[in-house]
Amino acid sequence: MQYISKLDLDLPDKVREIRNTEFPVPLLPVQDGLRCTHDGCVHLCVSAKRMKSHWLSDHGRPGQIDFDWHPVRLQTFFRGNLLQYFTNSHVHPGADTGRSASFTNASGRYTEKLNQNRDVVDVTGLPSDSGLLLQSQLDESDSALLHHYITYTSLTLAADARTKYMWQVTVPHIASQFPFLLHGILACTALHLAYLDPGRGRELMIRGRAHQDRAMPLFRSAIESPNKDNCDAVFAFSHLLVIYSFAAEREDDQLFLVESNALDTLPSWLYFIRCGCVMLCDVWDQLESGPVGSLVSACEIPITFSEDEQEPLIDLLLSAIPSQGSEDSWSEDVCKIYRDAATELGVAFASTQDPNSGFAAWDALRIWPMRISDAYLNLLGQKHPGALILLAHYCILLQRLNSHWYFEGRAKRLLLTAMSCLDTRWHHFIERPLAEIEDMSPVRPKTFAFRPSRRYDKPKLVALLSETPKK
Repeated sequence: MQYISKLDLDLPDKVREIRNTEFPVPLLPVQDGLRCTHDGCVHLCVSAKRMKSHWLSDHGRPGQIDFDWHPVRLQTFFRGNLLQYFTNSHVHPGADTGRSASFTNASGRYTEKLNQNRDVVDVTGLPSDSGLLLQSQLDESDSALLHHYITYTSLTLAADARTKYMWQVTVPHIASQFPFLLHGILACTALHLAYLDPGRGRELMIRGRAHQDRAMPLFRSAIESPNKDNCDAVFAFSHLLVIYSFAAEREDDQLFLVESNALDTLPSWLYFIRCGCVMLCDVWDQLESGPVGSLVSACEIPITFSEDEQEPLIDLLLSAIPSQGSEDSWSEDVCKIYRDAATELGVAFASTQDPNSGFAAWDALRIWPMRISDAYLNLLGQKHPGALILLAHYCILLQRLNSHWYFEGRAKRLLLTAMSCLDTRWHHFIERPLAEIEDMSPVRPKTFAFRPSRRYDKPKLVALLSETPKK
């Protein structure tokens, strides 16, 4: 102090500001803190109580936890009344590089799969995630999830250059305004990482489920009254809902099935997809011309098919209908429901004959599950043998999604589940899916000689096509 007292003091505006270029400062304690996100405000503190007091006194209202501040790491050189914190001004405080590295280099399997499925990722021009973080108060783990989504997961959802830009750039920006979409992004990304890094699978599955649980109530509210402001977010989330449902561990062997004692006959995700498209009719023009228009155009591609390619499968499926008066006979209503659903499945197969055409999750839904009647889905909920036979054949189409991380092995497991629900006397009717889906030979019936049943009057194809399935 004696030495310092001899120095001349300069005016405050003459003092040069020296910024610390190293954070954290070595040997100085690091604390978990909060930073205010109000425009122009740089207030830092270590508790939500103090931050709320700051908002009330400086900004005139109580702060909101999810919007008005976010977590940062803090240090200080002072104590007592002169206490003043500082943080890193060059790196976003939520992005702990060490924690992020644990995501991006989690395991050899992770790196191997990224290299197998994707070209080298060019991060030049990708959207900055800092703007999203400021508005959503993501913690370190979630900020790493968001970074992984923008860098990798978004690419796995894209079918072409247009949808790549939409998923990678447009959707994250929309999500900054709609929390349910942001949570949907993080939920899917957590499952993607769980697939890539099985060692952390349980932790990531729990995190994904937590985000999905936060997203769904907000999504339900939004889909009840879609408008020009939220329709893009609703439509994008509906696609993520499909991906999440396909990838979620708890859906592995069920997917289109529900528990026999469940009150609902539809999985909740399929209900929202089927009903949601109807609810969006009033804003469809807005969707077509809006930022997610590339997704909408994919939904509007006509389903074309050849009747010559359709008829053999329908013949096979209709041969499963028992003769009237037999022990296993079905009612006329059930027979009609089955014929309608079988016809739609024949259309689905005929429309996907081109091996070079793309086949995404949304294609798998729109060619059959979104076209079949509620009555068929009721039969499926009852585990009716006819409904299960059709579902088993649909697994052949689902197998085309097997190269996607969110559907790897799902078609096989769903087929096994359908088979386990069928009495053995019906097993010969699912010979084709058992034969066509990879590695199913161990569970195939030991002997089988298929002869088309002559116990029904085969309806004319024209008549079948003229019937409109119940919606």
